[in-house]
Amino acid sequence: MSDSNKPLFSRPVLAAIMLFCTLAIWLLNLTASGTKLPAPSIETWTTTSGIPVIWLKQEQWQESDKLEIRFAFRATTTNTPLIQATLALLMSDSLPLSTASINQRLTPLAASASSYYDHERQSIGVTLSSDPQYLVPTLSLLNNWLTAPEFKHRTFENWQRQQQSNPQIQHELEEILFFDSVQPQSESDDVTMSLQDVSNYYQHLTRSATAIFIVGDMSSEAKMAIQNAVNAISQDYRLSDETADSIQHAPLSVTIQQQEGELWQTRSALALTPITSVEEWISLQIWGADLIATLNQQPHIDFAQLTLILSPQNPWAWWSIQYGNNITNDLPTDDVMRLINAKSLIFVEEAPSINNPKTFETLLDNFKQQLEQQSLSPTWWSNIATQVTNQNGPLTLEKFATDYQEAINDFSIEEYKATLKTLLKPSSYQEIQVYQ
Repeated sequence: MSDSNKPLFSRPVLAAIMLFCTLAIWLLNLTASGTKLPAPSIETWTTTSGIPVIWLKQEQWQESDKLEIRFAFRATTTNTPLIQATLALLMSDSLPLSTASINQRLTPLAASASSYYDHERQSIGVTLSSDPQYLVPTLSLLNNWLTAPEFKHRTFENWQRQQQSNPQIQHELEEILFFDSVQPQSESDDVTMSLQDVSNYYQHLTRSATAIFIVGDMSSEAKMAIQNAVNAISQDYRLSDETADSIQHAPLSVTIQQQEGELWQTRSALALTPITSVEEWISLQIWGADLIATLNQQPHIDFAQLTLILSPQNPWAWWSIQYGNNITNDLPTDDVMRLINAKSLIFVEEAPSINNPKTFETLLDNFKQQLEQQSLSPTWWSNIATQVTNQNGPLTLEKFATDYQEAINDFSIEEYKATLKTLLKPSSYQEIQVYQ
């Protein structure tokens, strides 16, 4: 009869088992793939008018009927208010014989429209259902809307009044950061526009197409319906032959003061180097998160917000800082001396994520977690397609989809520092200080 009190393993054997388990766990950690991201597949074809169509899909979307269609353009201009006006009026009551906005008409069809613009590229996006009962009427409505929009005088006048009372900070910063080298800067300031200018610019958009992106899963029947629809919508489209060579950024840093009194807000702009890899895109995401987190931790700052505009040839970043009311007067002298100057964060050597490896690791881990969720969204991939990648450049949507898993898993602080040094252009920094 066996002794029930006798250990199953002797001490030397138990120690060996524990050592083996520890080594096995360590080996698994070394060989683990790290952040698990979906691997999309891409199919391409060309419309009857010669516009590339890029369809991105992944296994996780097979049970979903959500589709994203983005019409991408490159109608370069330093007159960004004209782009804004054109897209704003397009999103309004531009359907023929209708006083309803496009989204009021699309809502019953489980669809919605959106737009994006910067000084180099623009896009018109539609989120829709691949369910046939919604898809067919949605595509018919899109065809009527995009092939012959009506820009109405009343809507244009209302839009002008709204803009006069609430001007865009982005446009204000663009005016001091960028200029057109082929015309004097004075001629590009305070440009007025007419409804005919809006109509003309929309026609210019259609002659400046770069691609049509479709993101999501669809049946063969839905694919056929969408192929026919984008052929019809883009029948008068032409490929863009424009570049942004005439646009240049300011070579010297400038600070502009507005009004008088206590500092209320600062608005900053910084030119960037065009991104050519996923690693450079990751670097800007971490630097941006570091900048905003650092500023929002400052006791004299109420909040800070950042926007990255990653246009193909002249990308830039802009951010605004809202300050508290006389908060520095209530701080001890030593604390005031330790307050961070926002401008210092445009220098790589001053960034906390460069000087503190733990800060870098925290930001990188947070970004990985966000990416795991974001990469499951068709809308996120549509934004990557139209606002980050460039089908005519070194970082295409196909390359991004292929490289982003390895890039995020292998990303290091050494690569981050080296990359950031080439991306940021401190000499271009522009700042508007608003007092009240």
